[in-house]
Amino acid sequence: MTSAAGRLPRLLAAIALAAWVAAAGAAPVATFRVATWNVENLFDAVVNQHVSYLTGEPIDAEWCAKSWRRWTDERYRTKLERLAWVIDKMKPDAIALQEVENRGVLDDLCATLRKNHGWTFPYVVHRDSTDPRGIDVGILSRHPVAKEEYIPQRGRRGMLVATIAVPGGDVVLVACHFKSQLGDAETNIAARTVESAKLRELLLRILGENPNASVVACGDYNEDMDGPAMMGGLQPANDRATAMESLRLPLASFRPYNLVGDIPAKDRGSFFYARRKIWNTFDGLIVSPRMLLPVYQPGPAWRAGEPRETETIHYPEMRWGKDGRPNAFHRVRSYESGTDGDVVDDSNYYGEGYSDHFPVLTVLHRGRPAPPPAPKAAAPDAKAPPAPGGK
Repeated sequence: MTSAAGRLPRLLAAIALAAWVAAAGAAPVATFRVATWNVENLFDAVVNQHVSYLTGEPIDAEWCAKSWRRWTDERYRTKLERLAWVIDKMKPDAIALQEVENRGVLDDLCATLRKNHGWTFPYVVHRDSTDPRGIDVGILSRHPVAKEEYIPQRGRRGMLVATIAVPGGDVVLVACHFKSQLGDAETNIAARTVESAKLRELLLRILGENPNASVVACGDYNEDMDGPAMMGGLQPANDRATAMESLRLPLASFRPYNLVGDIPAKDRGSFFYARRKIWNTFDGLIVSPRMLLPVYQPGPAWRAGEPRETETIHYPEMRWGKDGRPNAFHRVRSYESGTDGDVVDDSNYYGEGYSDHFPVLTVLHRGRPAPPPAPKAAAPDAKAPPAPGGK
């Protein structure tokens, strides 16, 4: 049972917040729902990308009816419907997506959401990358995008930045998709370390311009929260307390926080590595330390909610097999004895799955904004004319 003394700080905080709201004439604290999801090869069935210098064929050649994938427009439309169903249930105000082929598939996804569920994303942000597989990142938003920026990286997906004009204050979303774990482990870690360091540089630039920016880096980092590339480049905190402690240090020493750390370990996994049969926390939502401040304290316009308000989304329909791994949208897997569903059926029939990743969702709360910086006093003008009557 909480003592009266223990309840007093919370009561005073509530009174302070109510006084601020009343003085500002503001509405009750609003929320902004942010999600990230690797939608696993969201390709249309049209071969329309550039030719690969490695294969001599278009990089999307495998995504057509004549390829080994037997990918058709009907299957593409079915996948759009499956993804739209999940997104509608989450009802995010903005979502960062990974593994999308082009702007067209994002528009098709938005159209499917609008037609089937009435959930609309009027604003789409996308740039074509130089990824050899032809996959990009994108951002869908229900609020206007005031500013967008693309930070390319040769042979990679790059980073997409969108400043979303949300009533109550802007939210800056960064969409990322770091190097996969396919291939040589050391080479991949080195590549992810570079990407991780570039993300830190970007966050430092954003926070250097505005220390109270509400910035969320959303992505598939292809590494667990405390992996070597993340720790070597981005240098995130493993818990809220460590991130908050970094507020006492110069900005260059800040420690961003991955909200996935708020999720209980048993519910945290967003990707299942079938070969080793282990869960990974590759997908995350990373925020600046000041976004962890209580909403009644001056600071960013938007704050990370309570730990329970960040979750890995895995509705029962999205889980598959005895281990509950993500039910991906690809060839049906057989349930032969002893395989736990790891044998691929050769019928080329696509099941009604979703993606090989689970999405991650969080709820941001509007906080008490920091007062604007005081204007700097103008330096005296040595060339100013003398005052009237002066000599």
